[in-house]
Amino acid sequence: MQIITTPAKVAGSFLVVSAVLVTINCALLFLYYYLGGHELFGLLDLFDLDIEGNIPTLYSAVAVLFCAALLGLVTVINWHKPDSRRLYWLGLSILFLFLAIDEGAAIHEEIGSWLDNHYDARGVLYFFWVVPYGMAASILALIYLRFLGTLPADTRWRFILAGALYVGGALGVEMLGAREADLHNTNTLVYSFLFTLEETLEMLGIVIFMHALLLYLVHETGRLEVVLNLGTVGPSRDHTDDGGRRSAPPP
Repeated sequence: MQIITTPAKVAGSFLVVSAVLVTINCALLFLYYYLGGHELFGLLDLFDLDIEGNIPTLYSAVAVLFCAALLGLVTVINWHKPDSRRLYWLGLSILFLFLAIDEGAAIHEEIGSWLDNHYDARGVLYFFWVVPYGMAASILALIYLRFLGTLPADTRWRFILAGALYVGGALGVEMLGAREADLHNTNTLVYSFLFTLEETLEMLGIVIFMHALLLYLVHETGRLEVVLNLGTVGPSRDHTDDGGRRSAPPP
């Protein structure tokens, strides 16, 4: 069985899930503040975009891991091509594998907790993990600047847009949230708005990047398809339907 789909349909499915999770988060936060801090029977913790180890975290880890798999596939396709920049693609696949693990295991949170014990950070650096991650992002941007110039124009600009949204949310809006948390703690409407915006930008960036990778794969291979080999169930002989006509054996 062959299932032929399109990049828009695949990325659109992830976009719909992202929108549903953001909507649920907003609705539960509204009820939380409207009801004066009611815990909503644990539903808020289950769907809160700012909490690790819940449904949005699982979705984000899966989405980033899917991007890592796509990057791995692009790496394989380009491995033996001349001037394919295969090491750049391999580096990106490893990077996104790390980001997927980070999403699931909250590595940046652990790094932040360790740094908090050594630095008394305030203001926009209150969540001090943004410093090492920001430095790493800057170094990677410089390393991959030349690589971006070798990509097709549409792929390049989609990568840039996706990166700007993701980094802008993960680091930029995160720093605004850090300042709010330092001044007024994390249980405020402003902080809730900021972390919702942050996670929304991250999710949107990942979906745009995923779409760009899928389009690139279609450009390289011609189409996007999934092949399912279901085999044959039962004896491989003809079957007769109720009308007495011979029907082909099931696939």
